[in-house]
Amino acid sequence: MRYLKVLGLVLLFFLSMLFVVQNHDALMQELSLSLSAFGVHIQMPATPYYITILSSFLVGAVLCTLYFFLERMRLSAQVRTLKKQVAELEAQVTANRPLSTPAEESPIAPDADSAA
Repeated sequence: MRYLKVLGLVLLFFLSMLFVVQNHDALMQELSLSLSAFGVHIQMPATPYYITILSSFLVGAVLCTLYFFLERMRLSAQVRTLKKQVAELEAQVTANRPLSTPAEESPIAPDADSAA
């Protein structure tokens, strides 16, 4: 499975480089973004398209990593709580289990010779 992941990453890298080489002129064009909302106007300085694409990818990767890290922390806490509950319930079962006598644990079947 690890080799398939590495092969997939190499293939993705190769296709990305092929895309950049074939579209170099288009990616070097400058892009200026602006946002006007609630009376506030924000203007981004002109940057090439590839910088905008790479920064968007980076922001998305950081946000996804942060989300999954927080989700893992929440699930770890939940697992810890559930393990504690299981231990408590097992203790209750052990405490409520009736004590058995030795005769009940190993019943001896009567011999056929003694019955006759």
